[in-house]
Amino acid sequence: MTDYDVIIAGFGPTGALAANLLGKHNIRTLVVDPQSAIYDIPRGVHFDGETMRIFQSIGLADSIIAQSACNDSLNFVNGRGASLMRVEMDQLPQTAGWPADIFFRQPLVEKHLRDNLRQFDSVSEQLGWAVTDLVQDDNGIEVSLKHADSGDTQKLHTSYLIGADGADSLVRRLLDIPLEDMDCDEPWLVVDWELEPDVSFKRDIYQFCDPARPGTLVPCAGQHIRWEFMVTQGDNPDAMEEESAVRAMMAPYLRHLSPDICADQGQILRSKVYEFHGLLAEQMRDGRVFLMGDAAHQMPPFLGQGMCAGLRDAENLVWKLAGVLGGQYDPEILNSYHSERHAHVRAVIKQAVRIGEIIQTRDRFKAFVRDTFFRLGKLIPKLMGGIEFGQTWRLGHGLLSGDQASGRQIPQPVMHRGTTPEETARLDVFLPEGFCVLAMHATDKSDLQGAADKHPQIGCTVLALGDDLVETEAMVSRMAAQYQLSGFLLRPDRQIYAALTNKGAPAADQLDGHLAVLAHQLFTGDLKSAAE
Repeated sequence: MTDYDVIIAGFGPTGALAANLLGKHNIRTLVVDPQSAIYDIPRGVHFDGETMRIFQSIGLADSIIAQSACNDSLNFVNGRGASLMRVEMDQLPQTAGWPADIFFRQPLVEKHLRDNLRQFDSVSEQLGWAVTDLVQDDNGIEVSLKHADSGDTQKLHTSYLIGADGADSLVRRLLDIPLEDMDCDEPWLVVDWELEPDVSFKRDIYQFCDPARPGTLVPCAGQHIRWEFMVTQGDNPDAMEEESAVRAMMAPYLRHLSPDICADQGQILRSKVYEFHGLLAEQMRDGRVFLMGDAAHQMPPFLGQGMCAGLRDAENLVWKLAGVLGGQYDPEILNSYHSERHAHVRAVIKQAVRIGEIIQTRDRFKAFVRDTFFRLGKLIPKLMGGIEFGQTWRLGHGLLSGDQASGRQIPQPVMHRGTTPEETARLDVFLPEGFCVLAMHATDKSDLQGAADKHPQIGCTVLALGDDLVETEAMVSRMAAQYQLSGFLLRPDRQIYAALTNKGAPAADQLDGHLAVLAHQLFTGDLKSAAE
């Protein structure tokens, strides 16, 4: 008999989100963390529209967006202050139904996540306790815990363990899982600066591509400003952290905020030298243990995707884990957690490293070549195709059909029911909890539902545009037109499992075939069948 279905080591944003998602499924969950309180210093400052869509799924989107902020532009400037590239933030794709770039204060988000857990009787917490050891077998895991203050110890039994215990993860080290190093080890000074409430400033992000000292300026939520300055050869990191040195480094760039702001204003909340890394655990699953967030991957901050990646980890795993614990799915489908997330995170880290290379160039000749490339890019935009912002990344192979659209998230436009045009909401509000089909043509609905009914164990519902739902923004229709599709088979996490095409067999026959493969995957755990 297990004490819990799932134990989560780590109560940061990733662990707290995983607990919320498990609570929605009424899964007996325990969260442990050696720290009893939320760390009251901003660390992560950015998430994207997909992350907000996850918060939406647990009812927190409106509360979190109310305490967040959006910026106006992203600017790359060289050492002489010349503009290399400017991106208007409101022009970035908003396919998730929320702004592509949102800036927040991490302690407030963590508080929302923790407070939201009070509604779930199935979730409990033991704060002040840390995992010290684990022993797993085919039936479960024995987890050893120790209290940080009293030194008391206990052993608990769980079916599964989630290691969301940060970059120095003991869970990862206990499993002896190595980290792949993507050669992005650079020291930077990170500064959090809080301006007085009555000070106004422009909400523009700057990447200072100055070979003398690369830097970053990011207006965050409220009056919080994040600065980052690269540590260069000959710098004394301890001296750089001193307040006078920090204010001197800020001074040349304050005009980008406002001509009226002086370096001696505001409060410095933190000034600390950190090493930026590009690291990825070689395995994100070991038996009954799963790694998430910084325990599984770390990346330089140039895309603002660090926390986003951890929250996507939680969303990807929990619905599968719930199906396994509920006896619906074969446990082998949990292998798809690693295969889907590992490839996804690798692509994100690689992109962040590429952006970092643009910013961090300290060789003046290379900086000249870079600046020339950007000037040419303004004349020939195709040259800039490899430098994207607000983009999304495709999942790796796994519990997916493997076709042209699978592994991408369905867009989330504002919709209304066909019968009540006055009641609008984002798409996910109207979708059922499990697998479903979103058809492009109402005329296909009856035949598609007939095909879905042949596989009752999946419980797939069919909805049709123009009948059940009507788009007020044609995002789904545009995607369907791009890939020449007549519909989408969606997973519970709103990832596209398979596409129904306009070519070849009737859409109902296509759906029947996809559901047969999906049933084989879910109920035998054989993930190869879709690709074969």
